[in-house]
Amino acid sequence: MMRKNWKWKLGVLMLLAGMAWLWSGQTLMTIGSLRDIPEELGLYEGERDDGGYFTIVDKDGNILDKTARVVYPEDEFIAENNKRYRVIRVEGDTAYAEFVQDEHIVWLDEWDQVPVMTGDEEPVQAQGGAKNLIAMYSTHSAESYVPTDGTESIPGRGGIFKVGDALERKLKSMGVEVLYDKRPHEPRDSNAYRRSRRTAAELLAKRPTAIIDIHRDGVPDPDFYKTQVKGTEATKIRLVVGRQNQNMGANLDFAKRIKAYNDKVNPGLMRGIFIGRGNYNQDLAPRSILIEAGTHTNNREQAEQGVALFGESLPKVMGIAAGPSPAGPGPTGPAPQVPSTRGDWSSLFWVVAVLLIGGGAFLLISTGSFKGAVDKLKNFSSTEMSGFLGRRRTTPARKPAAEGSKEGSKGDTKPEEMANTNDVRKGYQKD
Repeated sequence: MMRKNWKWKLGVLMLLAGMAWLWSGQTLMTIGSLRDIPEELGLYEGERDDGGYFTIVDKDGNILDKTARVVYPEDEFIAENNKRYRVIRVEGDTAYAEFVQDEHIVWLDEWDQVPVMTGDEEPVQAQGGAKNLIAMYSTHSAESYVPTDGTESIPGRGGIFKVGDALERKLKSMGVEVLYDKRPHEPRDSNAYRRSRRTAAELLAKRPTAIIDIHRDGVPDPDFYKTQVKGTEATKIRLVVGRQNQNMGANLDFAKRIKAYNDKVNPGLMRGIFIGRGNYNQDLAPRSILIEAGTHTNNREQAEQGVALFGESLPKVMGIAAGPSPAGPGPTGPAPQVPSTRGDWSSLFWVVAVLLIGGGAFLLISTGSFKGAVDKLKNFSSTEMSGFLGRRRTTPARKPAAEGSKEGSKGDTKPEEMANTNDVRKGYQKD
């Protein structure tokens, strides 16, 4: 008995070791993300620090866009009216762009089937594998808003964190879980995105549905981002997608879906989508997006209103919804299926791997040999599984007791019946 208990304890320890291995696997994934840093990361993601900005114009000189982000030839952007342009050359502070096409960015019928979460319902994992979790951080953690914060930069504790707080509050009020990492990544130089890569990788190890890098622009004109949405003073939100990584297509599609939803529900909120040269650490996830909430000359409270409105779209776009109501399908019914990501399948693989390895180790230790483990598994399949499926062994029925005798007395059991009963019991007690 002592030996058997020892084996059981050792088996449990092996299972715990397997779970620790799973945790270490996530840690190794984070380390791998840090080891495989793209050589050009940080070279093209810069922003103007001289107080200047770029004006993007068409062939007739009409102003299409403004940004303090460094603009390069072949950069593209989708304007508020869903027209797509490509920069063909940059001269001084002016970038010249040509029209490419009208983008098909429209409301999706599936969003009519996803109930809006108010926070009173019990949030559930969206169908298709999407988790009810969004991760957030800020690469440029010093970014601030002059009218409210008194300066455009506060190292380590910029006003941008309060903007992130507003987005976090909105998401949580809708029942969405949020991982918000506020570690600083100063100084604001070409290595900022290399420093924030560790933050992004550690957040992604928690398997969020999406990850958001929160910024603000540096265009000096506050009116360029100022807007009013449904009677609320706010700043517009620009989405930025890096075009130098393998997830560019998936991230651009994600940005288009966000814009499509807000164009209908929050008209006037979206500044557009900038598709710029650079990586922005978006190679780490297929639902990775950078947002710019207004500019440094905007009132920070208006930027907070902007991200709160922006946050309303995320549960719908990602298929996060409340659980089904007792009445069945309807306004509070189950969410529609959303595409699963590589992270969803990777999570399933790790869980299955741990269960298989832990279970195999337990059988091997508890039986003392590989042959014993195989025999134990065979015995399980032939007895426990057959019982589970309803094919249970039964003992031979007793013969009716003789008249006048006491039912169940030991003297009524014949030797051959006792032998049959013992044979069956032996079959069940095999170890």
